[in-house]
Amino acid sequence: MNSSQVKGLVGKESSVMRALDVVSTSDIRHWRELMEGKKDSWNTKETPAPMLLAWTMDPLWPKRVEGTEPHQQILKLLEDSGYDLPLGIGLDQEYLKPVRLGDNLSYKVKVVSVSSAEEKMEMGKGYKVVLNYTFSNQKGEEVSRQTYTILALQKMALKQ
Repeated sequence: MNSSQVKGLVGKESSVMRALDVVSTSDIRHWRELMEGKKDSWNTKETPAPMLLAWTMDPLWPKRVEGTEPHQQILKLLEDSGYDLPLGIGLDQEYLKPVRLGDNLSYKVKVVSVSSAEEKMEMGKGYKVVLNYTFSNQKGEEVSRQTYTILALQKMALKQ
């Protein structure tokens, strides 16, 4: 792995990335039905806080991510070095404002750190990547800050 390229990306922040869809009643209702069970009615004016990631996820297909943002570049460098199994191992979330029906969300991702050497964990050896996400609504108000920790493992090195 090119450690100088990785070090050069630590501390870098992505451009603003926009959610493809606005917050909608049907998606809030579907989420609440799955998570809260059967009820006579659900509050569909305000989304449950943990749903924030669902609004901003890239589609699975067609793939929209170009791989040009710092966090994407780090994961690509790790993948090219054989660490091709990124696993989320930690997520700390802070919710600052409610996400409401009709909101159009965006976010930025900052690379906080990448372990300087392989770390040995129960699942195998890999590199730990820490990312800070900042989510905003269409008014530019921060609605959430989240720290996401990824362990990039080698598929072939996974313990059976």
